[in-house]
Amino acid sequence: MLCDNCKRKDATFHYTKIINGKMEEHHLCETCAFDSQDFDMSNPFSIHKLFSGLTEAQETKEEDLKDITCSNCGLDFSRFQKTGKLGCATCYHDFSEYLKPIINGIHGHNHHRGKTPLRISPNIELQREIDELSNRLEDAVKKEEFEEAAILRDEIKEMRARLHVSEE
Repeated sequence: MLCDNCKRKDATFHYTKIINGKMEEHHLCETCAFDSQDFDMSNPFSIHKLFSGLTEAQETKEEDLKDITCSNCGLDFSRFQKTGKLGCATCYHDFSEYLKPIINGIHGHNHHRGKTPLRISPNIELQREIDELSNRLEDAVKKEEFEEAAILRDEIKEMRARLHVSEE
């Protein structure tokens, strides 16, 4: 693909700009990207700056976050805010209450919703449906919607039976 600007070199920088809900895709060569005013090539993007910016935007008071530390590696949340890096796998669990809004802010949700292969096993798709129904069942029970919960329970039971049969 050729550069949108000079139309001579191959485009190596691809970015999407969204302003007031209008999306624009841009494809630029290295030279045109360096000259572009849309982004500063001398100050490259840093993921830890993204995380630290989002954590600073949280409404939680700074004093409250100083006391939160990882039970495994001892990293405190204020250090994570400065570096954007967690110390170990346990940090995800110990900081989950504060990480969920950050991840939700970036992705728009807290669950992986990636692509699925075209030749996906029917069992995997069935298991996903069971998981989704289980989440709906939990919500129904929390809301004390017991009739809905009973219907969902029966659907889950039926799907698990189909899953068991197809696995054999």
